[in-house]
Amino acid sequence: MRSVVAIVVTLLLLVGVLTVQVSGQQPTPPPEKTTPATSPQADATSEKEPEADPLQLLLDEIQQLHAEILTLRRQVAQAQMASSQAKRELAELRLFIDDHHEFGQDFQQYKAVKAIAEREARERRQEVVRDQREVQRAEGQTRRLAARAERAQREAQARRLADYRRAGFTPLGLDVYVGKMAYYYRSKNTTFYDIEYVPFLSGYFVDPEYRRARPDFSSMTISGSVLNAADAVRNVGVAITFFDENGNQVGSETIQINNARPNVPYPFTSTLTMALNRPFSSSTTYVLYADSAEGEPLPPPRPSTSSTSRSQRE
Repeated sequence: MRSVVAIVVTLLLLVGVLTVQVSGQQPTPPPEKTTPATSPQADATSEKEPEADPLQLLLDEIQQLHAEILTLRRQVAQAQMASSQAKRELAELRLFIDDHHEFGQDFQQYKAVKAIAEREARERRQEVVRDQREVQRAEGQTRRLAARAERAQREAQARRLADYRRAGFTPLGLDVYVGKMAYYYRSKNTTFYDIEYVPFLSGYFVDPEYRRARPDFSSMTISGSVLNAADAVRNVGVAITFFDENGNQVGSETIQINNARPNVPYPFTSTLTMALNRPFSSSTTYVLYADSAEGEPLPPPRPSTSSTSRSQRE
């Protein structure tokens, strides 16, 4: 208990020293205690009263010191605010003195010139705001017109693509379309014999031969049409490749159309040799080139394939 009381006393002494340094005042010595003359009966009464708790006294002293510190902080904050206000007033006063030296003794002229300058500055700000609004309005109108034109172009492209699809054309890319294709296998005649056994004559007899036609899968004829959907006359090359059920290439053909006019279908018929003894399984059609007929360079081709299976052909 004595050690706790000693520590609290030391803290009180330190807080007192700091408070004295902040306030700049000398600590006042505690008043001397005087022992009044008491009667023997009063001494007996005082001996019976309990003594005050020293720890509670120290806590009360700490609370009083804390309140004084808060008061000093408020005073410092008020002094800082007053200093800032004084600095602002000093700056305004210096500005007034400079204007006074510039415009002379006529204060009315100073006020008139200042009002004119403020009005001109306000008008300039309003003009800048109007210009910004006009620019924003023009930019918004330009964006709306561009979006409207782009939407109209997309809608026209979609309508044209729908018209081509209804006409039976499929897009291959680079504004090249191909129509539905037909495939035809030639037939070849094969001689067959019927051999008949006659037991009564103990021999075999051969009926007269007859011929029967069957498809020749080694030769196939394809027919279709190619359409140039661009706005310029171009030279168009389209490749058709055929595959079997295992994905092996069994035949191919290249369709070349020179000076293809816009939106004009060009039919073609071609016969090719197939490396297969049965119908092909699938085919792929893509654009080889689409060059301008006038010699103007065009973007490099980006093939867009169109596959056809045997079930689709049938």
